[in-house]
Amino acid sequence: MPIAERDYWRNDRYRPKKKKAPKFTWGFVGLLLLALFASGLPMKIYNEITIHHDHKIRSYLEQRERYYSSSDQSFKLLLTKLKENNGNPSTLSLDISETNVTLTQNYQKLIELDPPRDLKPFHDKTIEEFIIRQAAVNYLMSSDAVNAYKSEVLSIYIEESNQKISELRPLLIEGLQKADLRYQIEEDGTLTYWVKGDHMRME
Repeated sequence: MPIAERDYWRNDRYRPKKKKAPKFTWGFVGLLLLALFASGLPMKIYNEITIHHDHKIRSYLEQRERYYSSSDQSFKLLLTKLKENNGNPSTLSLDISETNVTLTQNYQKLIELDPPRDLKPFHDKTIEEFIIRQAAVNYLMSSDAVNAYKSEVLSIYIEESNQKISELRPLLIEGLQKADLRYQIEEDGTLTYWVKGDHMRME
């Protein structure tokens, strides 16, 4: 190889130039982060996210409670009337029909809710309990139509419903714990939980 060509490759003028490092240093980045935290902006963002999260939970629980309480009262009132009528549904057709409408409407509203992720198991169990009550009312409607009512069949539905109800409270508590919300159970069994700037009570 000619000397001139070798010198060409050895000459620093023809070598690829390295890119210069950015002028700012890690010290500058540190000062920038310090200024950012001193402004309180990250904490404000965190608080806004937390408040939104907490209020979404409260909004869901309030709506869920409204639909659930309405159906619960209607169903229990029907059972009370049935008991007072010596377990004979034949004269309670109107009451059964009204309870069916109430449960159907509230069930539809309930399944349209978008539960927070932490309360999804609680929501699903609520729906399961709704379905059992609806099945009990449907049984009363159909058995009344063909005069084939059996109290033991209704008792099975009620027993299954009560089992689902007993599973709701632990799932609610588990959901509140996952959501990092403070709660306490009062002496009367009422559950009180707190969201930022507010609190709620549930039976």
